[in-house]
Amino acid sequence: MSFSDEMNDLQEIIVRLDSGQISLEESIELFERGVTLVNSCRKFLEEAHQRVKLLSSDENDLEGSDWDPLSEGKDDQDE
Repeated sequence: MSFSDEMNDLQEIIVRLDSGQISLEESIELFERGVTLVNSCRKFLEEAHQRVKLLSSDENDLEGSDWDPLSEGKDDQDE
């Protein structure tokens, strides 16, 4: 399942839980599924962050650095 699919499923779960029209048992099942989806999405985002960090690192910077898209190109404009 893709990240987008998991996010869509998570949104549907939230809507159903917020509706108040489901049983306690179903609410618990949906909550458990939601927690699983959140953990999966978090893992995907952490891996994506690491990939961006690796790809945007300076060749002399073996640890990489956090990517800040708002500061990208700012140094060039200041000169």
